[in-house]
Amino acid sequence: MSMMSMRMIAALVSLPFLFGIAMLGCKPHHATFERISENGFDAEDNERDWNDYPQSTLFFTPDGAKDGHLYVGTSCGINELIAAAGGLLGEDTGERPPEIRRYRPDLGPMAWERVLDYRDFEDGPNFTATGFRKMAQYRSESDGVKRLYAATFGAEPTIWRTETGEPGSWERFYSITDARGSIRGMAEHNGLLYLAVANDATAGGAVLTEPGRVLATDGETVWPVIEDGFGNPDNGAVMSLISYGDWLYAGTANNKTGFEIWKLEGPGKQGPVKIVSDGGTDPRNQCAITPYVYRGDLYWGSMIFMGMYVKGCVLLRINTNDTWDVIVGPGGLSGFDAGFNNRNNAYLWSLVEHNGWLYAGTADFTSVLQGVVDNLDDFFALAVRRLGERAAQELLDAKRGPGLVGVVTQGGADLWRSQDGVHWTPVFRNGLGDTYNFGVRTLTSVDGVLYLGMANLWDGLEMWRTANPDSN
Repeated sequence: MSMMSMRMIAALVSLPFLFGIAMLGCKPHHATFERISENGFDAEDNERDWNDYPQSTLFFTPDGAKDGHLYVGTSCGINELIAAAGGLLGEDTGERPPEIRRYRPDLGPMAWERVLDYRDFEDGPNFTATGFRKMAQYRSESDGVKRLYAATFGAEPTIWRTETGEPGSWERFYSITDARGSIRGMAEHNGLLYLAVANDATAGGAVLTEPGRVLATDGETVWPVIEDGFGNPDNGAVMSLISYGDWLYAGTANNKTGFEIWKLEGPGKQGPVKIVSDGGTDPRNQCAITPYVYRGDLYWGSMIFMGMYVKGCVLLRINTNDTWDVIVGPGGLSGFDAGFNNRNNAYLWSLVEHNGWLYAGTADFTSVLQGVVDNLDDFFALAVRRLGERAAQELLDAKRGPGLVGVVTQGGADLWRSQDGVHWTPVFRNGLGDTYNFGVRTLTSVDGVLYLGMANLWDGLEMWRTANPDSN
């Protein structure tokens, strides 16, 4: 089976959104962005390991260093993993090893130095990790040393760490050996680093079948804090963590009744206390994935796995007294329904404050439809049988740029922004001109520059930045 055929089959697992096309009426804000990476960082590595997602980013400056770097952890072949778990890829497990790179503009405007490659530690083909889900900076309570921590997704969820970020300086700190999945979130709270454990999809593994967990570490030892999904076995993942006020807040994933948001580890080790249940506005809102504190309030974005319900994401705001409001979603204060009025915006994937504005990035699953249309060559015989030769050829001729689907549906990732957290305007709604850029996976603001990590299942991830420092 050809590489493209495998990718085509894998993409088909994401097609439930096909029947929900929405149009938007807002005019975008015209910001200028420049691309600062090749697809998948480099062609050879991208062809071999399918660097689809810039899954995690962090700007890290080591102790004693004058300058820091932007670090990016990849996730590889996500759709292939799901397809392989369903037996759609034959003997191929879909597992490809991830890597971490850092931006080196001193070496060139699109230079990314590889600092950790799983192929240096494992031979495969069955790699124990396929992605770096999360990065965090933490000064260990045990020894006072600041380190960059990076957490993986795969058969053996693992925490790697480094004091300097340099190649060869990384060490395995901790691994979970009794469950597949992810260490999906990390957050520092009251001097400890907390870890969110998710039993999410990996090759050969089921999804959300065991309760999610919360662990804690002082940089030397690791111990359990929550082991039972907050008393609900259907909370099959703890997806996100954030320190807010005197408490640690946690968002879960729940396929049956919708996500929950809890607070724990309060003063005197109080908690846990449930804040939001039943997916907030709808039990189909499976995951509370994107927390961020802006102007004293806690914002939380949702996700629906692979856009499976043809339903958009929601954005909630949790106030200091733990009441909460719907910002984006049914009856939301912004005036936008779920997905910013686009039901294919299934993920609110990233939030960051930049120059006083709150930015929100989405994942728009319309893009997968464009990919299917553009790669029907591999399945031309099937198309002829189903549609007739002339109709099939017309489909094959509907190539990208931004492509048939992009023109009709405004496909591609969205970026929105707000100065008060309530009133939102679009920055772009078309994946920066490429329908295949289906998600703004990461947003990072550094010294007046906004960095965007774009997920792209077909060509490989892309990294972008605002063209001028301090640009809005």
